[in-house]
Amino acid sequence: MYGRRVAGTVGLNGAFRAEVAGASASGRTFAVLAGLTTLLAGEATAQAPAPPVLNSPYVCANGLTYTVTTCKPYRADQWCETVEKQNGNLVTTMDSAWSQMTGRLKGCTVAAAPAAPATPAANPAPASSSQPFGAAQQAFNPPYLREFPTVDQIMAEVKGSSAQDTANRQLSALHELGQLVGVLAGPRLQANQMTPDEVRILTTYFNAYTNFAKSAANPQDSYLNQPNFIATLFSTFSMPTVQQILTAASNQMQAQQPPGTTPLAPTTDPGTLAARRCVELGGSMTQCTGTALSVGMKSLIGLNTDALTGPGVTGLVMFGTYNAASGVHFAFGDGGVDISGCGLMVRGGHNYVVQPSGSQYQIKIDNQPAPLLVTLGADGKISAPAVQQITGQKIVGYFVETNLKTGASTRTPNYGPDTETCKVGTLTPGPATEPDQGLMADLSGALDMVGSLFGGGSSSSAPKPFLLAPGPRVVGTYASPGGLKIQFQDANAVIDCAQAHVMAEYDVSNRGGVATIAVKNGSVPLSLALQSNGMMTGVGSPTINGKLMTAMDRDGNPVLAPTSATCTLGTLTVSK
Repeated sequence: MYGRRVAGTVGLNGAFRAEVAGASASGRTFAVLAGLTTLLAGEATAQAPAPPVLNSPYVCANGLTYTVTTCKPYRADQWCETVEKQNGNLVTTMDSAWSQMTGRLKGCTVAAAPAAPATPAANPAPASSSQPFGAAQQAFNPPYLREFPTVDQIMAEVKGSSAQDTANRQLSALHELGQLVGVLAGPRLQANQMTPDEVRILTTYFNAYTNFAKSAANPQDSYLNQPNFIATLFSTFSMPTVQQILTAASNQMQAQQPPGTTPLAPTTDPGTLAARRCVELGGSMTQCTGTALSVGMKSLIGLNTDALTGPGVTGLVMFGTYNAASGVHFAFGDGGVDISGCGLMVRGGHNYVVQPSGSQYQIKIDNQPAPLLVTLGADGKISAPAVQQITGQKIVGYFVETNLKTGASTRTPNYGPDTETCKVGTLTPGPATEPDQGLMADLSGALDMVGSLFGGGSSSSAPKPFLLAPGPRVVGTYASPGGLKIQFQDANAVIDCAQAHVMAEYDVSNRGGVATIAVKNGSVPLSLALQSNGMMTGVGSPTINGKLMTAMDRDGNPVLAPTSATCTLGTLTVSK
């Protein structure tokens, strides 16, 4: 959730465990809410980079410019949107931490920042209604939202020992209360199913937090997750129903935990949720710490930021390499196929679509001067025209860079357009290769690198390579009205049903001209048919048997409890 500064050790350490064990029921509520475990040892500290200059282009070599349009506080950093252009043409718009951009902008020049407006008052209250959330609205969903204070009430009633301490407490109060909205939403938060009232209140807190964090008061989020501070908030603002819900949840957690374990605290932090989910899907603690670091950077308020963008490639795709006797090489990925090995052509990206037809798959590859139409047969081979003109790229020269100190030179190819008359014919599938497994694969490579640097072998916690033969696969996320959600990628599928989720293998077959997907789910696999309209259909109400990470044992290992849920299939449509 909000930009957060992490200081010291984050997690369920011995002091926290002792505090939970010896506190009263009410005290345990505050302690459990305060202990938002991130599974991380902490964040590396470094010298803060110079602040970004907004809306003035950073002018770099090779005609590149980077314009930082907006930034929001994120932990001790800032999360910025940057527009990259080359020679005035848009290349991409990226979202990243400002500290990650400073290396890319090294050596670039930028004009001075525009003159700042007049300095506001010491502690300006973020704009909001002065009425309580419940004053102008008769009914809330859920009803306890009526008890949450407005931004104006927080700024008026949260006080500290000095002007700076007051500002720090006010900023942390906005963060803590917004975080509490998500905690109380529970599984609906992860499923992106929060009510309009929850989203409205959470957004109000977040916008106020962002504006106040950038104000002249320079507040620090230094009271977040501190039990005494949370207790003060509950004594300042009357929230009896909220307190009752938290106390009941705390008591239930304590009663359900085996001896010698410490229950996990409720949280809305995206990194923490991603790490726990990673463990529940079979990842190790080391792998899942990396997942938390990566995913935590993607969200500032704990909501599904993917909902702000449209879906990418979905449906039937091809995976793997295929080779012709002439040397022509097809390398399929989710987003396109790279064609090389013809004359001077060394690469050439092409979009494609694939669909079943009879017992085969028809693949139409975008190409000039005419599309390339090929067929994937039941024998796994691709049949293409014997001869076809294909467009791509060839090397037309090199960029040479010389280090003036060492004299060493590096050459970077310069590519230009190329059209070749290629002998294609029959392409046979290449060897099984490792598909992209997302964050797990990235972290595995990093762990192997660390091991080699220090003289060790591969990390024992790195996943074993999963090799996949060339052929049709499915990508995209699909959801049914009955609550089932399946996220397909080349390597596997993740099934979600209420609180239960599992990672499963799947197979794709062609049955009478219909792509059929069999997703492994215990002894009863899910059978889905991919329709021509892009939807999937299935019959039945499968039970998903997963695990939930509920606690940590004395040695810091996760405690997993079995959980099950049943959802109906029906028609599954493309989802976020």
